[in-house]
Amino acid sequence: MTKKALALGLAMGLVAGFAAQTADAQPENDSPHVHIDLDMDEQRAEVHIRGEHFTTYQFGDDSRIPHLWPMYAEDGVTITRNYPMGEDEPVSSTDHTHHVSFWTAFGDVNGYDHWHGEPIVTQNVEAESGDDYGWIRAENVWPDGDGEPIVDETREYRFYDTPAHGRIFDHTVTFTASYGDVSFNDDKEGMVAFRIRPEIQGNEAGVLTNFEGEQGESNVYGTPGPWMDYSGPIEDVGYRGIALFSHPSNFRQPAWHVRDYGLAAANPFALSDVAGLDEDGTYVLEEGESLTFIFRAYVHSGDVEQADVAGQYEAFAGTDLGGDN
Repeated sequence: MTKKALALGLAMGLVAGFAAQTADAQPENDSPHVHIDLDMDEQRAEVHIRGEHFTTYQFGDDSRIPHLWPMYAEDGVTITRNYPMGEDEPVSSTDHTHHVSFWTAFGDVNGYDHWHGEPIVTQNVEAESGDDYGWIRAENVWPDGDGEPIVDETREYRFYDTPAHGRIFDHTVTFTASYGDVSFNDDKEGMVAFRIRPEIQGNEAGVLTNFEGEQGESNVYGTPGPWMDYSGPIEDVGYRGIALFSHPSNFRQPAWHVRDYGLAAANPFALSDVAGLDEDGTYVLEEGESLTFIFRAYVHSGDVEQADVAGQYEAFAGTDLGGDN
């Protein structure tokens, strides 16, 4: 079986119980089940799954770093925070303006902070629709404070044809040291992250859960491991959440930088600053070498048990997701 077939089989297998519902929902105008509308002028790519808007990749000049926003769960409710791109309701949440829905950045790359200040510059974006999945691939550069390039980054989002109560997408990030050695220093700010919808933050009605079943910020923060989940009840809607998985092929499992105010971030470098270990998690990527990470996001209805987050991770972990589209 090819790697592409394995990846597809995994995504379909994860939602096998939803197959009948998926078959009943048809995309509009016989378009591909996963339709991606890339607009280079507007600098965004909209993702529609069977006619429903799921998310939009934003890479405009007015965005310091590229990100996914908005992002919808079942019944058309946004699952990530809208601020600072839009307005949140019913709970006000205006802290940490650098938290932009679902994003990738890091706080110390050769001494430069792309989490808070330095931009991530888009060089090129491609996209393709499909019945099984659609994908967006972007080529980016992370510069220093003078605008000189530090490291090249290629990211791919692969969005699968799954129903609204179990949306799945894979996020592959490859760093290439094209300009000299690159040091990802042990720093808490990073790397693949989302900011949950405000009323299901941990200090509101939401619950953080890690791969060992421990719950709450005090128990989940810093724990190295393959997954965590953030979910909670939305009034008049029901439980909604996001689980983030780190594939076992990644060179190191992340420490989880999570907060009751809504942040969840998988950080593979912060062994000291987040995990609290004696080991320095700094990783030096030598000139000419590449480093790839594979993550999966699972946007689900129900709580961590009802959505079978642990089972979803086990299926993900057992599949080779490499290869070309």
